[in-house]
Amino acid sequence: MYSIGTVQERTGLTARQIRYYESTGLITVQRTEGKQRRFTDEDIQRLLTIKGLIKENLDVQTIKRMLATPKSTSAIINEESKESNYQKPFFGDKLTSLYPVSNRAELLSLVNSIEIKLTRDKD
Repeated sequence: MYSIGTVQERTGLTARQIRYYESTGLITVQRTEGKQRRFTDEDIQRLLTIKGLIKENLDVQTIKRMLATPKSTSAIINEESKESNYQKPFFGDKLTSLYPVSNRAELLSLVNSIEIKLTRDKD
């Protein structure tokens, strides 16, 4: 179980953002007897997903629906794109997570593999 300070460090979100996501029902966290928030690894992953969806300019109601349904994120994003000017993610239909990597080294490796694929596709 993690404190809100640790969650801030791991997600890059502010305490205010985390509290807002809780108040809107996007996340439900456990509390201690002293009413302090305690977060699990699943809560942190959910916050990272929410953060990514917010960056994609999706509204809170859409995000709630996305998180509540068993459909894949990319399927729901495709539905949303029909209703808005949303651009499909670079990774295409194979995107299963808005955070496919957990650290900088993995991200650089992923970007490198995409660049290599694009270079091969051009040739």
